[in-house]
Amino acid sequence: MGDQFPPVTRRELIAITGGSALAGCSIMNPGTRHPQRDTTQRDDQQAETVRAFVGSYHWGYFILDEDGAEIDQLTLSPGGELRLTLFNVEADAAIDALPQAVRTNIPSPEERAQRNEQAIPVPQGTTLETLHDAAEAAYPDHSLVLLGDEYMWSRPGGPGQGQGSGVPVGPWGGHHGPHGGPYGPGGGPYGPGQGPGSPYGPGMGEYGPGMMPGYGPGMGGYGWGSGYGGTLAPPVYLWHHSTVPSELGFVVNTTGSFGFVCTVYCGYGHPYMAEQSRVVVTEN
Repeated sequence: MGDQFPPVTRRELIAITGGSALAGCSIMNPGTRHPQRDTTQRDDQQAETVRAFVGSYHWGYFILDEDGAEIDQLTLSPGGELRLTLFNVEADAAIDALPQAVRTNIPSPEERAQRNEQAIPVPQGTTLETLHDAAEAAYPDHSLVLLGDEYMWSRPGGPGQGQGSGVPVGPWGGHHGPHGGPYGPGGGPYGPGQGPGSPYGPGMGEYGPGMMPGYGPGMGGYGWGSGYGGTLAPPVYLWHHSTVPSELGFVVNTTGSFGFVCTVYCGYGHPYMAEQSRVVVTEN
């Protein structure tokens, strides 16, 4: 019996074990490569990337593509990636970090003033320019939330201007690129939520600095639902002292139409920094 089955040496055992392992790999390879091909196919389907630069100013937003061309709306499909570079036009150092094509095509102060005139009611007892300059000095910061259009509402009334219905009454007043929009609901002669008797000066809201006139249930002007329900992305704060732009990138899995909303009080025109349908995600 011993002659029929000689003992296995250590070297032979290693060789047998190694051969078995290699055989196992060669058998498993076809099965393990198949999921990788599926993953690659899915990645190909999700490879759509929408890249844009979004700037905030008193009182609106603008979108530029990588070539510096201004566009009104970003569109993509579920599974696509949205990549936004966000900045405040008052943040000089952050603007210096942008590509030249973007920097040179930022709307000028004169262009931005024209958009404000198209979108924001002219107050009584003062000028829009005066309130704009005061807001830039006192409230230089902004933010951006991507909020579902259905969570944004406009009210025909405002404090001192009648009771708002709480029902959307479009079209939405605001800045959509170079085309602007009509005066928004809740405007009146003093603008949204404004009044001549304000303790903060002509055209300044009764709510005062640090508050957000026109937002929240029971208030006129523009608003959004409680908390951050309906958001495609949480707030990104756009500080005037930022030294670099903010980056926001994520894969979009929700269909719908989403607007830009500022959640940081920035003066008289703050309620108009709410622009519907800036990002649209649709099934193709």
